[in-house]
Amino acid sequence: MKGAVAKMRERGHIKRSPRVDTRIETFVTDSDGNRISVVVIDLSRDGCRLETPAMLRIGEKVQIEVPKHGTFAAQIRWALGNEAGAVFLEPVFVD
Repeated sequence: MKGAVAKMRERGHIKRSPRVDTRIETFVTDSDGNRISVVVIDLSRDGCRLETPAMLRIGEKVQIEVPKHGTFAAQIRWALGNEAGAVFLEPVFVD
């Protein structure tokens, strides 16, 4: 491709939607139907970061309740200590 410049991703850099810091106390329902208390500590249209005393399993599909906005299907992508990251199965648009 003459004249085209390929833009490569930096090692360790993951392109993602802008995230908004928040502190929403809510619940996640895991694949076994257990309702787990969590705090959403950041949020984007593609996913969120959760703080929870429970261990969430990587790859598990969950339902995340967002007060005044509904319940959203997500998948846990990472878990470390008392935090976990989830990606929404469909983009979420909340005010």
